[in-house]
This record gives sequence, structure tokens and C-alpha cells, in this order.
Amino acid sequence: MIINRIALFFAFVFGFASTQAPEFWQQYQQRLGGAIDELSAIVGQFDAEAGAQHLNEAQAVARLEADPDPLAQGRGAEMQHLIKRLARLRKAQAAFNSRNVVSKWIALAETFDPTIAARAYEAYQPAVPTTPDGFISGMIGFLLGGGLVHLIGLPIRHRKKRLGRTPETGTVKA
Repeated sequence: MIINRIALFFAFVFGFASTQAPEFWQQYQQRLGGAIDELSAIVGQFDAEAGAQHLNEAQAVARLEADPDPLAQGRGAEMQHLIKRLARLRKAQAAFNSRNVVSKWIALAETFDPTIAARAYEAYQPAVPTTPDGFISGMIGFLLGGGLVHLIGLPIRHRKKRLGRTPETGTVKA
């Protein structure tokens, strides 16, 4: 009986906490868009410079990394990093544009960027969810919170049954 009450409490706590996800997503998406815009400008400039030398992006990076000058090698490694990050952030943006709430959670987990998340958290303010995403996120959190406590409580319930105690009275059956 007590486990059911604890499970209900945690279900509400997890449910409320998860309703805040859509607001955080909104802040994260805004920062994500800004990062994509900035990286697109940098990579676009690099691509233009590579094109002027009749090279594609991969050839230009390879040329920089093969150069004996440490400055050029560093620039090549940095450009490779920026190109990969831009691709990852674009993938995240595409997933966030999906209508499916679960895919947004998965996208955040797969393409999480700590720098963007930190900036999003700085701007984040709790809000009362009034959208379907907020409701669905709250229900997912409610079910996960309650389910987690019930799962953790299974060994306790199983032990009581093994000892022959009745759940109502706590007494041992004769």
C-alpha cells in the first residue's frame, strides 16, 4: 500500500518535471538554429575558398591536414570538427521539426550538444504547458516515474509474499 502512494508521488513529480521539456526544447531549438547559422557561414566561407582552388570540402581539409605547417594542420582539424558538428546539428534540427514527441526526446539524446544546452538552460524559464507536446511529455514522465517506483518495489512485494504475510494486515498466515 505504501509503495502505491510513493509511486503516485513520484509519478506526479516525474510528470511535472517532464512537462517542462517542451519549453526547454524551444530554448534549445533557438540556440540550435543560431549555432547552425554561424557554422553554416564559417563552413560556407571555407567551401568558397576551397572552390576557388578547385577543391571540394574533403580535398581542402585533407590538403590542410597534410601541410607540414602546424597552423595549417590545426586549421584542417578544426574545419573537420566544424563540418561534423554542423552535420550533427542539422540532423538534430530536422528531428526537432518532427511532430512526434518521442522522436524529439531521442533526437536530444542522440545529438545533445553541451554548449547549446548550457546556453538554453541559461534562458530557460519554467512554464505551464498548454500544448499537446507538454501533455504527452507529462504523461510519459508520469508513467515512467510511477513505473520506476513499482519496479524498484517488486523485490519488497515479492519478499512479503514469500514470507507468507498478507498485504492488508501484515500478519503471518497460519
